[in-house]
Parts: sequence; C-alpha cells; structure tokens
Amino acid sequence: MSATPSTASAKVLVIDDDKDLRYSLRRALAGLGHTVIEADSGETGVVAAKRDQPDVILLDNRMGGMTGIETLQMLRGAQPQAMVILMTAFGTTQTAIEAMKFGAYDYVMKPFDQAKLITLVDKALSARRDLAAATKSTRTLVNPADYKEGIVGSSEPMQEVLKSIGQVAASDATVLITGESGTGKELVARCIHQHSLRAKGTFMAVNCAAIPENLIESELFGHEKGAFTGAANLKLGKFELCDGGTIFLDEIGDMSLPTQTKVLRAIQEGEIQRVGGTVTVKISVRLVAATNKDLEAMVATRQFREDLYYRLNVFRIRLPALRHRKGDVPMLVDYMLQRQAAAKKIRPKRLSNEALDALLAYDWPGNVRELENVVQRANVLAKGETILPKDLPQDVLNPRKTPIVATPAVAAVTTTTEAAAPVAGLIPAYDTIYKQCRVNDGKSILTVIEMEMIRRAMEETRGNQLRSAMILGINRSTLKKRLLEMREAGIKVFT
Repeated sequence: MSATPSTASAKVLVIDDDKDLRYSLRRALAGLGHTVIEADSGETGVVAAKRDQPDVILLDNRMGGMTGIETLQMLRGAQPQAMVILMTAFGTTQTAIEAMKFGAYDYVMKPFDQAKLITLVDKALSARRDLAAATKSTRTLVNPADYKEGIVGSSEPMQEVLKSIGQVAASDATVLITGESGTGKELVARCIHQHSLRAKGTFMAVNCAAIPENLIESELFGHEKGAFTGAANLKLGKFELCDGGTIFLDEIGDMSLPTQTKVLRAIQEGEIQRVGGTVTVKISVRLVAATNKDLEAMVATRQFREDLYYRLNVFRIRLPALRHRKGDVPMLVDYMLQRQAAAKKIRPKRLSNEALDALLAYDWPGNVRELENVVQRANVLAKGETILPKDLPQDVLNPRKTPIVATPAVAAVTTTTEAAAPVAGLIPAYDTIYKQCRVNDGKSILTVIEMEMIRRAMEETRGNQLRSAMILGINRSTLKKRLLEMREAGIKVFT
C-alpha cells in the first residue's frame, strides 16, 4: 500500500469490533505520523472521544451493542468538531441517508481500498483544519428575541423603514409598500398591524397574483349561496373576516380592473357586497397593499385605476433592495441560522469570515428571500458547526455578470412611441452642461442636469406631472417638490 502522507499529524480514533481491521488501520495511519486511538465498541468509542478529542473518527456501523448510527449521534455531542467517517459492509439507502443526516463527513463501503480511505482521512483532516480556523473568527451578532417582528437590520435604509412604521402604525391610514420581490413586504405589513390599535383584530394576507381572476372577488368579498355553479353555501370573504383588523393585499398590481373597482368602494365607503348578493355589508378594515410593480407607469397606460392608486398611496413605505443595505447581511445570516437551529432544537451553526465575504460580494437579485434560501442550503451542507465557502452555491461564489433588464412594468411604458420620444432628448450635450455650470454659480452639474431634464419632460408632456414623473423615474411628490424649487428660483417650467 502507498499513500501520500498528510501535511500534519492528527489524532484518529478507530471504532470497530474487528481487531484485525483496527490493527491494519493503526499501522497505516501511524506510519503517516498520526496518533491512533482504538475502541472495540460504540460505548467505549464515545468515552475515548470525550477523553482524547480526536480530529477524525473511523466508525464501523455493525458492532455488538450500539450501532454505528447510534454511536454517531452520541459522538456529535461528545466531540462535535470531529470528522466522522462511517464504515459499513451494508450500503443500504437508509444507512447512507442516516449517516449524512446525523452529521457524518462521509461513509465508505467494506471491503475498501486502504489507500483511498487514507486519502479520505486526509480530506477530512483538511476540512477539520478549515473549520478550526474559521471557528476562531466567528461571533454571534443578534438575539432573535430582539427581533420578534422578523425585521432585522441596523442600516440607515432599514432605520428609515422602521421610523415610517412607527409613524403610521397608530393611525388608520392606508399604506402602500413598494420594493423588489423578496424584500420583506409582508413582514412590514404584519409589523404595522402588530403596532396598531387593531393589533387584537385579525390580520390576513392575500396574494392577488396567486388567485385566479374568476375567484378573486369571491375570496375578497365572499359569495351568497347559489351565486354561481358550485356555490353550495354562503361564504364570507377576506374583507368581512378581517372586520376590525387589517387586510394585506400583496401584488395588488396584478389585480384586474373590475376587482380594483370593488376594492376602491370598500376603501371609500367602508362597505362590500358579496358576489350574487344585493345587500351591502358594513366593514371596518385597515388596508395595507404592496407591489413590486411601477403603479405610476401602470396608471399612465390605464392598467391600474388612478383613483385607486391615490387611495392606496396615502402613506408609502419603500423597502430597500438587499444590495443597497449589505451591512445588514451578517445580522440577517446570524438571525436565520439561530431561527433554523431553534426549529430543529440543535445548536446553531456559525459563518466563517471567508463565507461572509462571499455573501457580502454578491448582489442578491432575489433579496432577503434568496439569502434565506442560501443560508438554509448551507446549513444543510455544512459538515461541522461552521459554514465555509464550499457550502455556498456556485451562483453566489461566482456570479454571472448579466445586463440589467428593465422590469416588465417599466419596459411596457418606455418601449411605446409616446414615452420614447421625450426620453431621446432629455439629456443636453455635455458641452452645454459644462457651460451652464460655469455661468450658474452655486449649482452642481447634477443640479443643472436635473433641472434641464425636468423642464424638457414637462414640455414634452405639456405639463402632465404624472407622465413626466414616470418618464423621469421619480414619484409625483418628488417632481412637485422639484417644480416648486425651480419656480422659486425663477426657472420657467411648462404648466
């Protein structure tokens, strides 16, 4: 037998009731400079692991007394950092699954090639050293009990979100939450409800995009018995069931125009009418809506009712994308690891600095939802108590650079002839900008460009503020503020 020696000596515990096999492995491993400890049963092996703290454990599955799988479970408590390699002559599906389930580094089939086993021991030792180095540099960042609402983050953008929640929670104002998919819009909606005067009432979340169009009115407003085929009984809708509480309409941009009309009536009049019914039902419901679409653009193209938009947009909370608050990633990861461990009633794993660096370098197009999926996957794949870069998906470690594509809502507007015409001439020539800045003391280049773009957009739309805001990529309130500043500065703008 020939094998490449390990780069450093280590302690190896061999647990097997076969005396000849223990002797053979002791000679091979000792010849490579390792210290070998022997145990002839699972019970004595657990005692030896506690006493000697081995780096790698070679464990037989079929022994008198405890089985290898039973011993493996006890070893995880006796020496959690050790790399356990299970040896078995019976490679059943159950053995393979249970070996990995209970934290084995790997398993090998008997009879095995001793040289390959030595190579596997070396790999296990290398992983053990990586874990030892990573463990020294990790720390706990958050206490999950401090984040009961599930909103984690201390960055400036998230502090602004929390301030907004505090400002609006105690009122009964309708709230519109905007932001990319996966940023946590439902968490914010629940937080608003929990801190409102309606906290003891019902909170219901409705995903408007997930309900077929022919069923959504029945889901929201209920139906009378016999209202349509299959309506065998009276059914109360979500609005009625939420009386005294809060209803959260997620992805409201996907709602059909007829349903939008009924939602508008429910907000304005505080009453609904069941499908197939003739009697109105009074309700007291607070509405929180959310979307990842550009509602202003949809209003401009008549895909969304303008009057409903203004009813929803009483108080807006914009959630930042995760790439704009990467400072929150360490806290989010630690919170997720602790929550996942608590659900399984096990000790939480930690994140190595190298793995954290990889997470911080990634842009997270799927936002917090994508991060949670990655953490859950790494939690499953990590061999020891520390998550290493190799436990992360390749897409995160080596992200593909792809061009930024406009979202469907924006693309639908900017590809039309109506919108494309003004966009082409919004930015003046660079030499003109430079000259303007030279003669306009106190005005930065960005200020001059902004004023010129606003002036030209207003000219092209003949004073239509909603369309101008859509073209410029800002909301209407921001445009109004800029127009007021320009008028106060004596700059003429088309009205």
